[in-house]
Amino acid sequence: MGWDSERTVWGRPFPAQGGVGILLGHFLPLTKGYSMSRSLIIGLLVAVSSSSLVAQEGGLERAFERGREMWDHGNYRAALETYLELLRGNEADRFLKRIALATGELYEVEEVAIDGHAVRFSSGGRLAAFETGSGGSTRTHIISIGTAVQQIAEFPGRGFVFSPSGDRGAYLTLEESEELLQVRAEVDRLIAQRNRRQAFQLRRRAALIEAQLAQVMVRDLRTQSESPLSLDGMLKLEMSFSDDGNTLYLIAGVQAGSDPDDAPLVDVFGLPELAGPPVRLTSDGRAKSGLVALPGNRFLMFTVGNARVVVYDLLSGESRTFDGHSPAYAADALAIAFLSEDGDYTTVNVVTPATGSAPTVVMRSDRPLRAPAMSPDGNWVTVQVMPDHDWEIAVVRADGTGERLVSSEIQHDRFPRFLSNDLILAPKGEGRHQRSYLYDIGTSETIKLFHNNTVRTIAPEYEWAASPDATKVLIVSERDGDTISPERGVYLVHLDRTVSRQALVKRLEESLAAERDLRARGEAMFAPVRSEISGLTESVSAEKLYSYQAALFDFGSKFITQPGNARAAEYIFNMLESFGYEPEYQWFEPRPGVRSANVIVTLLGTEHQELIYVVSSHFDSVERGPGADDNTSGTAVLLETARVLADHPMAATVKFAFFTGEEAGLLGSREFVRRAVRAGDRIVGALNNDMLGWANSHRLDNTIRYSNAGIRDVQHAAAFLFSHLITYDAKYYKSTDAHAYYEEYGDIVGGIGSYPVLGNPHYHQVTDELETINQDLVTETAKTNIASIALLASSPSRLTGLEAQRGAGGTVAVRWSLSPEVGIESYVVTYGPHHDPTRYTMEVKQPRATISLTAETAVVAVKAMNARGLSSWDWARTIVVGR
Repeated sequence: MGWDSERTVWGRPFPAQGGVGILLGHFLPLTKGYSMSRSLIIGLLVAVSSSSLVAQEGGLERAFERGREMWDHGNYRAALETYLELLRGNEADRFLKRIALATGELYEVEEVAIDGHAVRFSSGGRLAAFETGSGGSTRTHIISIGTAVQQIAEFPGRGFVFSPSGDRGAYLTLEESEELLQVRAEVDRLIAQRNRRQAFQLRRRAALIEAQLAQVMVRDLRTQSESPLSLDGMLKLEMSFSDDGNTLYLIAGVQAGSDPDDAPLVDVFGLPELAGPPVRLTSDGRAKSGLVALPGNRFLMFTVGNARVVVYDLLSGESRTFDGHSPAYAADALAIAFLSEDGDYTTVNVVTPATGSAPTVVMRSDRPLRAPAMSPDGNWVTVQVMPDHDWEIAVVRADGTGERLVSSEIQHDRFPRFLSNDLILAPKGEGRHQRSYLYDIGTSETIKLFHNNTVRTIAPEYEWAASPDATKVLIVSERDGDTISPERGVYLVHLDRTVSRQALVKRLEESLAAERDLRARGEAMFAPVRSEISGLTESVSAEKLYSYQAALFDFGSKFITQPGNARAAEYIFNMLESFGYEPEYQWFEPRPGVRSANVIVTLLGTEHQELIYVVSSHFDSVERGPGADDNTSGTAVLLETARVLADHPMAATVKFAFFTGEEAGLLGSREFVRRAVRAGDRIVGALNNDMLGWANSHRLDNTIRYSNAGIRDVQHAAAFLFSHLITYDAKYYKSTDAHAYYEEYGDIVGGIGSYPVLGNPHYHQVTDELETINQDLVTETAKTNIASIALLASSPSRLTGLEAQRGAGGTVAVRWSLSPEVGIESYVVTYGPHHDPTRYTMEVKQPRATISLTAETAVVAVKAMNARGLSSWDWARTIVVGR
């Protein structure tokens, strides 16, 4: 029998409704695998003797704690039901903050734009700017931040810098030349060939061409008039307004020679009154960056190269240079913090430019330090430090006292910045999938800042900009979890407005409805084969999974140039042979003079062998590390999946593909797909797994990375019906082996890969060792993987050729290609408007139907149903445009 965390207690079903039954059905099974005393069970029975535990006197906190435990164990439906009952009670305010943070966002969030980047506030916080597009197509948007967000200007250009008053700003426009377009095209070609080194060099040349072609414009935001500044022939690199807004400072340069690859001569210039020829302030010609006009109209701050911090005195024309890098300044006090190297140590230094005193060392560490920032009043410095394997956030007073860590979670915490004198904003996680948190250094409270208020979908964040008064934060995020589309939304978080009880109840009701729907659909899709799949998942062996990992780990690095690569391929080949398969090597040259091979086995289908599902993982690792999580964990799960299914063929054919060369540029998966296309293989679905073994805490959780929503929901259901795995999801395939499938076969991809997508701090490090792997997580993920592919390969595939054509009298003729599977008994057709696409349902025997629609645009979807009661794992959909 499968284990259902919401409907059984140690294998015995509880009723779906009713006082004691529903509560224990939600709570007791979560303790499976843990000890539960008889007294605790009796205590629970007593506690729920009335119709509602929440109604019990003194039971509110206990009810909340049980809701929290249910959430923690992935029993979201029961947790949401409990939370909603608390929020509908008389003491809702007592729990509002805790429930809001447990289930999503505490603060109100407003969508500013569906796409944007380069967010920034004006110094008064009344206005903000962001950009859309890229290159010569970049556009700048100026918005006002009041009771409602309103766009007040949009114009072509980039790099907008507000004057301190906020009534004007400077930006760059670009007219693209033929040379620039040719260089960009060559960069794109090199990237397609995965020649990153040459692409990087050409990108540098493109940036210099853009800097030379750029025109500096000054725009009046009151009248929206603008005028150009004369800087012909100069490379315009960075800009900063003086504190009074009357002077624009620039880092600019000139090309030193005729060779475009020669480094330009770069200096700092000023444009008093925003007119006239630029005044040269420095003359050394060395590379400079990070230009800031400090408060008070006296000092400029910038870096020279990578190891010099310069403070330039505008009154005397003299510079003070400090050995160091990464400078930061206090917004309300004339103080600067920077890092410097002292032998094996890194120091955090604080200096006050106006006094002329030497810098004070306020922190000294033999561990890596990065990204310092100062509080507005200059009394605190925050910095990221790596005490062990991951980055953490530390603070220290500007006098060198009070040093301490403010974060301690195993994931990376990086790039801290002060919002106010005691509040720090810092993102958590790997650079491509970060989530923001607030750290109160006065109370030591940590608050999740942003989410998308769904139960399962993650929301990667990429940029943050805070208003000077610390009441608002602009965030660039893929809030819907869609990392495939190029758009990244811009959102405004109101730190001065928390979510209301009414809004929170609505949010939880929507989440509960979605969770109930997911479970109902999951139970229905697996129902015809649930007992069979339970037998498969129960045969998963944790001992065997560990033995695979231990053997592969012992080979060390499995990068394509290392001896461990061939040894791993041979081990996989031999193991598959021992399971009764006839494995094959796919030899190829991923690099000139380097031979490596994918390892492939095929489990032929019993009914339609021409339809192929692929389950894959890469077995190679990075060059410097053994890759226990990335991706020995995935390889072990694939081996166990092949072992369990060896004597249990499905209706369709299943291929198990062990890819080489992923870490060298997705080379093995591309070779596999290239051969599949050449052979005419009809791949109708694929699961690609990567990094399955790192647990952030006691929770056994992983992320479904998918392009196909039907496969996503199959995997969610496989997890909660046949394992203890808690699953999130993200529409994601970029830079993974799933990309090769998507390019040739479309959105047929699912798979599992890391919490919450590359959350492991050992990712691509020498410390990615076997001892860091959670073996329970690997085992539960293997069960989910087996259940997923078993259902996919047993069910009808997604239909093709769906068309809908409007006829007379509101009729629509719908037709689609005959299902390729045998034993199809009927087709289910749903249709309705966008907001209710399944309003109408009909069942037909032939691949066609006639439906009636109003004049509005509608969605039509079709699935096949076979004799066993299994339906297509995804709907074929089309849009019928309204009249």
